[in-house]
Amino acid sequence: GPVAPNKKMVLLVAMFLGLLIPAAIIYIREMMRNRFATTEEVQAALPMIPFIGSIPVVKNSKGGAERPIVVERNKNDVMAEAFRTMRTNLNFVMRNESSKVVMFTSTVSGEGKTFAASNLAVSTVLLGKKVLLVGCDIRRPRLAEVFNFSSSRKGLTSYLSAPEDQVSMLDELIVPSKVVDGLDVLAAGIVPPNPAEQLSSKNFERAISYLKEKYDLVLLDAAPVGLVADSMIVARVADVVAYVVRLDHTYKADAAFIKSLLDEKKLQNMVVVVNGDKLDKKSYGSRGTNRYSSYSYSYTENNEKKK
Repeated sequence: GPVAPNKKMVLLVAMFLGLLIPAAIIYIREMMRNRFATTEEVQAALPMIPFIGSIPVVKNSKGGAERPIVVERNKNDVMAEAFRTMRTNLNFVMRNESSKVVMFTSTVSGEGKTFAASNLAVSTVLLGKKVLLVGCDIRRPRLAEVFNFSSSRKGLTSYLSAPEDQVSMLDELIVPSKVVDGLDVLAAGIVPPNPAEQLSSKNFERAISYLKEKYDLVLLDAAPVGLVADSMIVARVADVVAYVVRLDHTYKADAAFIKSLLDEKKLQNMVVVVNGDKLDKKSYGSRGTNRYSSYSYSYTENNEKKK
């Protein structure tokens, strides 16, 4: 009979290569991927920092532009439930009733800190609390854009450059958000030539102390901590620092930088928020949102029958 080719040997080599080549490709791709891809990766890289929630990616079915405010009253969808979870977990982190100030920051721009702070503010207002959003990113302010304010209107920087005895001036600079009753906004204002010096002033500390007496929660939208020192300056008045990590955007190497901020006590009482979680809407709803909606509907229907 024929002595070559050896059929068994050829099949064995083919099976071996069929397993080896895909495994090698997957390994090389994983080695080359230098950004966080899943929430689990972020939690594994930062186990010492409490995780308070993830913000899912939800495609706009209407094909329009993404809305900066996605939380609405009497609305039970994926995004609303995500911010409810974040709101609840944040309450466990707040040490006592005097803890009212939460600063949002990230490593670089584009990670969604303003988006997270704005929607968390709306979600908290729905509990009947009075909330203030303060634009502390006075180099590249975003709050005015989110709430459709004029970028040239006066804001926080107007007070910071004012004399020390004019803290009541803040009442004139704070404006209603026009999104939901109970949410006010203190925009960053005109970009100053010396942002770090203004945030380091005693006026800033006086402002936060004054605002804590007027509001149940004060959220500070600060600058990216990996680009400028402003956030480390602002953090001295914050009770909690919410660090936003965006999947497919934040580098894995940034985990070492975040750890150093905590170890060196530049940012204390930190929590992590993951943005851009690729969570399937159907599976997310089946775990809670759809069940909650059907339960709410049944409860309302039963009440109507009783009436």
